[in-house]
Amino acid sequence: MIHHCHLDTRNNTDIDLKLAEVKKNQAKIILLYANAAQAGAIFAHAEKHDMIGEKYLWIGTQSVKGTQTTVKAPAQAGMLCVNFHTVSNAMFAPRDDILPLIIQLAPKLFGAALLQLRPNEQFPLKSNVSCKSEDGDPYWENGKYIYEHMKAAFVKGNPFHVDDGHDSFFYTFEKTGRLRNSILQISNLRTNSKGEKTWEKVGIFTNNELKMADVQWPGEKANPPQGAADKFHVKVVTLHEPPFITVSDVDPDTQKCPGNQGSICDWGDVEYTDDAGIKKNRTLLKCCSGYCVDLLNKLANDIGFTYTLYKVRDEKWGLKTENGWNGLIADLMHNKADMCVTSLKLNSERARDIDFSLPFLDTGISIIVKIRSGVLSPTAFLEPFEYSTWVIILFVCIHVAAISIFIFEWVSPYSFNMQKYPPPEHKFSLFRSYWLVWATLFSASVSTDVPKSTVSRLMALVWAAFGLTFLAVYTANLAAFMITRVQYYDLSGIHDPMLNFPQDQKPPFRFGTVDGGNTHETMKRNWHKMHEYVKHNKFFRMNISSGIDAVKNEELDAFIYDAVVLDYWAGKDANCALMTVGKWASMTGYGIGFPKNSPHTSIVNHYMLQYQQKGDLERLQNFWLTGACTPDSHSQTQSAPLGIENFLSAFVLLAGGIIVSVIVLGFEHIYCMHLRKPLQKIDPDGWCGIISMAMGKSLTFTEAVDRVQEWRSRTQSLASTNSPQLKRRRSANLKPIEDDAAPRRSPRFLQVETNL
Repeated sequence: MIHHCHLDTRNNTDIDLKLAEVKKNQAKIILLYANAAQAGAIFAHAEKHDMIGEKYLWIGTQSVKGTQTTVKAPAQAGMLCVNFHTVSNAMFAPRDDILPLIIQLAPKLFGAALLQLRPNEQFPLKSNVSCKSEDGDPYWENGKYIYEHMKAAFVKGNPFHVDDGHDSFFYTFEKTGRLRNSILQISNLRTNSKGEKTWEKVGIFTNNELKMADVQWPGEKANPPQGAADKFHVKVVTLHEPPFITVSDVDPDTQKCPGNQGSICDWGDVEYTDDAGIKKNRTLLKCCSGYCVDLLNKLANDIGFTYTLYKVRDEKWGLKTENGWNGLIADLMHNKADMCVTSLKLNSERARDIDFSLPFLDTGISIIVKIRSGVLSPTAFLEPFEYSTWVIILFVCIHVAAISIFIFEWVSPYSFNMQKYPPPEHKFSLFRSYWLVWATLFSASVSTDVPKSTVSRLMALVWAAFGLTFLAVYTANLAAFMITRVQYYDLSGIHDPMLNFPQDQKPPFRFGTVDGGNTHETMKRNWHKMHEYVKHNKFFRMNISSGIDAVKNEELDAFIYDAVVLDYWAGKDANCALMTVGKWASMTGYGIGFPKNSPHTSIVNHYMLQYQQKGDLERLQNFWLTGACTPDSHSQTQSAPLGIENFLSAFVLLAGGIIVSVIVLGFEHIYCMHLRKPLQKIDPDGWCGIISMAMGKSLTFTEAVDRVQEWRSRTQSLASTNSPQLKRRRSANLKPIEDDAAPRRSPRFLQVETNL
């Protein structure tokens, strides 16, 4: 049932208005409950409204037909009438019609109930209830028992006249006492050969069975009216907002949508110059597609209407100003459009001036931000270990290991033997010990001097094991810290401090929304500080696409708008560089807008409920609103080449090494030019050679000769257990040098000096 109304048949104006409403609501099958006189008055006015033709079917109750067999008043030829009782013309059966039936059947039913009692059962029929009882309603205990038997009994009778041929009808009852079956007679108002309209019985309904004869339908048709409304035309206003309304160019050859996907829409007027040089305007046709266009086409096919789709001329969503509404809402209020189909959000202020359908999609207010590529910190190579660990390794472990190796080497009798110099063929010092420790720690493939003593070598092996463990743990954790992670403004929602106190951020946080939309109105009404900040800094954008571009170009840090639309833009971004954050605020829905008291609202709501139950709306949502980028994809690690900014820590380390090398080179020049002679006076014995052999050699060359002589005496004392042949061989190689003789620069000593 799409419409119902009560008519005052004494008021002709009321009849005309009510019938006009019925016709406007596209009702084709009309149920009439009135008496014969009232029905005649209604049909007289219905004929003026062209509502008794072949497109309509009137069905009346028994009071419309009454006892008459011929109708002289205006009525629809072909209409039907359902009869319960045909004694009188009254809308409610009078007492004279009911009492004879009760008097006839009640004793039979009572007697049938008594017959169901057991033969030997004694049942007192005398009641102890009087009409003067003062203890509430009269109640007969035994009467309840008889009532149960009456419900189980049945009697044969005739609910109509004796001559109607229904004497075989059985009165049976349900457990509740209601009549189980009834007889409905169906009559058809036909036009006979004389042109008179007469009622003829064409069917009967009883025992859940319908038996029908041929029916003369309105217009003397063989088939009844379809009952469907005539196709009507509506003007639909819209506004571009993907994915609900997506606009593209039409095919230049066919002037249709490519692939017939979408609908042609009026997208405003454009100016052009004709062949005569005269400027004229023409309508710019575009191809509109998207979620709302598919929904509109489905409604048009199911309801049966055609439509013209056009863009609102001021390109505004609808904001109430001092001069009234603008945009989409203004077109509906001024009856420029019969329907508004786009991502129009429901709110209480709009609902006061226009009607909305049931929401076809839930939405709210959300925030979209840009995902920035993660940049590694210049100190990322230090992050695998805590800074305290680095301090222990660099300032404790390395120094302890280097000094320990050197001390063990210095006290060893096979090496320094607590002297200033190592053996001539052995090169080792404190600095060389540090060099060994550093090279072993990082497994550097450089030339190192190995200590000579066993205990020093053992210490070096222990340090090598430490370095192997350190390097394995370091490299295992370094990969995790060198992964670039996405960075974005993780706002909690519309009440995040970065949005409510943007000027407290360094630099100030920038955000905006679409000017003149529902989000703008909500921000203006509920979040005054945010609205003033956006208005003062001119962060408003004309549409959603310009707002998205502002975020991607980092003109804005965040953009606030409809959650569903922002999810769509984030999902379709080519580089998946956008992300919606925070909880939704101001939960509402998208609905179809109508002018106030529009006749289309109820029928659209009827089909919207069907679409929701059948899953049609969900299928449209999955097709149009699902993008390639998902929220989970932002948290996944993706392989991508590292840029210079991500490898900056290695370059910083290399640059630091170069700078330190230049500084050391400068100290070498300063030492050779200014510090060597003062140091030679301070250390005449050459103990600096213990720290650095190069420094010791630079102080005096005689150290080399003294070392050879000192080593010869130590070798002779340690080689006392050797064979005479070995002694003679060593004596031949090392000739004695006179104490008072000056050293000669023989090739052998030049070789020793070079080795030093």
